[in-house]
Formats: sequence, structure tokens, C-alpha cells
Amino acid sequence: RVFALIVAVDKYASGAVWNLESCVDDAQQIQRWLRKDLKVPKHQICTLLDKHATKENIEKSFLRHLVHNEKIRSGDAILVYFAGHGSTVPAPNGWFHKGSVAGTAEVLCSYDFGQRGVVGISDRSLQAMLEELSKAKGDNIAVILDSCFAPLQSPSNIRDRRHTRWTPSEKVTPQDLLEGLWPAADSQVYPRGVGFCNTGNSAYTLLAACSPGEKAIEGKDGGKFTSAFLETARETPLHSASYVSLLRHIRPKIGEGQRPLFAGANATRPVFNAVPFLPDQAYVQTDPVHDPKMLRIGLGAVHGVVEGTEFSVHGHNCRGSSNPAIAHVSVTDVYPTWSFGYTSHSVPSGCWAQIKRWNNHGGFRLQPRRSLCLLRRPSLATLRSVGRSIFHRSKW
Repeated sequence: RVFALIVAVDKYASGAVWNLESCVDDAQQIQRWLRKDLKVPKHQICTLLDKHATKENIEKSFLRHLVHNEKIRSGDAILVYFAGHGSTVPAPNGWFHKGSVAGTAEVLCSYDFGQRGVVGISDRSLQAMLEELSKAKGDNIAVILDSCFAPLQSPSNIRDRRHTRWTPSEKVTPQDLLEGLWPAADSQVYPRGVGFCNTGNSAYTLLAACSPGEKAIEGKDGGKFTSAFLETARETPLHSASYVSLLRHIRPKIGEGQRPLFAGANATRPVFNAVPFLPDQAYVQTDPVHDPKMLRIGLGAVHGVVEGTEFSVHGHNCRGSSNPAIAHVSVTDVYPTWSFGYTSHSVPSGCWAQIKRWNNHGGFRLQPRRSLCLLRRPSLATLRSVGRSIFHRSKW
């Protein structure tokens, strides 16, 4: 099963923070993908948008919907998604490992960022939150951040300021950073210069919209990264794809200037550890026979199949994973519980078939006596039509 916490902010409470225009739409697109493609029930998705995405609400929802959710079992897939501004705040003394020089902490800007000392979710806090979640529910956790942190101030970046998911942190202080720290992170120190991209963590896999120093761009059609991620997810066999292989397909869709980064010790494992991609009962198994262009399909007369029934042939039977047809079959021979048909070209073994057109214009009638006779002793004409090898394969 899959559980998700989705957070997005376009309209910020502070007038000092530039509003964005497509973060909420990105979040809704992610939610549609989970609901429609991965068949995730609505109650397993918690969504916080704009004014509902305060720091307090994010933290409470993280605990209630994920950490303390008794319905989540160890190994279930968990997605944490954030789209909105990122920022950096000067780190207070003692923030980093002993001996490290001063630096900055990265933060995810909640709706109330900059209001009365609210600093959002810091990198150190999120790390502690996810470690706590991992201990409670397992490490099948993916974190998607469509934000950026302190992008380089090149002339092109300044021109794109309005479309960049980053804001300066003029109204928050290092003390605010300490006071807003997640409780479990209070006793921890954090490596300097890591930010959210902690490549050594084993608690979760991070999918970041861009590399350090780069900008995460959005437009009216959504954030570049989220759009590319969803496009790739819908055209990739996710049940057999790793996060790393997914990244290779996403990068060309975004283009120059924004290089997504995937980090974590589990980045080479299958997406969501293949948990959501369960067998789809709309597909039926096929078996090759002596003729490479002929398939034995596990549906027959008792299921309503007739001569001329049409099937599409697919590489797998996993739902939520891209599965285009690789061939089409028209049935030529029908038996009680299976049938045979020819494809225009040979297909690999282990394929699956799906009904495209029944072509059964008459009413469906089951003739048990005739079917049982066929099962016990097929006619000589039947044996000749499918060949001696099929006779032995079917164990008649």
C-alpha cells in the first residue's frame, strides 16, 4: 500500500515572500497520479495546500497521518511531497558537527514562513522527522522536493526570479531556527554543506528538483521537475525501474540549467520498492507454442471467447506501471478454457493478454456436455488444427 503527505504553497502569508503560481496544481497532479494510476485510496493521502500548509499543520499531519498511523505497516510505501519556496538561514552556533565553521541551513518555506519567527521545516528537522518515521514504518520512503535553496545570482537567475521556487529569509534569525527545531533533532548535529541532499542517509530516498546552487523553475504548466517526473512515471514500467534509472529519463525532459538530484542509500532500489504495482486481473497469461507467432491464451469458450475475439499483448500485468501493447492477437481456435491466436510478429515469452474486442455477437451459451467431451477427447480435426506439439503441451 501507499500513503502520502502532500504539501504545496503558492500564496504566502507574508507580503515579503513572492507568491508562486503552480505549486498547488503540481500537488493536485501528484494526487491524481496516486489516485488514478496507482489506485491509492483517498483516505491514505493527506494534502495541505496554501493557508493549511502552516509549519504546525505540516508537523502535526506528519505525526498523525504517517508516524502514528496504525494502518501503515512496516514496508508500506510512503511519499512525502513538497512544492513551494525553499530558502537558507544563517545557522546558529552548535548547529553543525564540532569543528565545522559557520554556514547556512536550508529550509522548506511553510505558508507562515517569516511570520512571528516561523522558519519552516529545516534540513536538520526533516532529517530527524524521516528517521523517526523510518524507525516506525520502515525505509520505503520517497521524498520529493520541488524547491531550490540559494540559487546562484547569475543574470539569467535574476530574470527568472519570478518563476524560481526560492525566497530570501530576511525576517527569520538563527535563533528562530533553533526554536523551530523538531524535538528529536535537538540532540543531533548536522554535517555542514549537506542541506537536504544527505546522500548517505538510509532512512529515505530524496528526489530533489535541482542540484545545489541551481534553480527550480516553474511556469503556468507546473514546475519543470514535477511535470517531468509525472510524464516519466506514466511512460516508464515503474514496477521494474529504480529511482536512479528514473532520473536518467527525467533529466533530458527538463533541459539545461536544472539538474535533478536523487540521493540516499536506497536510490538504486525499485520505485516504492515495487509495492504499489500489484497484478491487474484485467490481464491473462499467455504461453508460446511451436509457432513463434502463435499464442495460447488462458481464456476460452466458458469465458465467452469466440473465433475472432481480439486481444492486445503486453509485457507485464502490473497495474500503475506503463504497459503499452506490443502486439495484437485474433483468436482462431477456441477450447473450453483456453484459445489460440496469431500475432503479426513473434513476441517474447511471459507476455500477458487483455481483451480488446469480444466479437461475440450472439448470446453467450455454455454447453457443458460438449465442453466436457472436448476436454476428455478432442477430435482428430482439432488435433490437426493446432499441431502435434500443442497436443503434448496440453497433456491431453
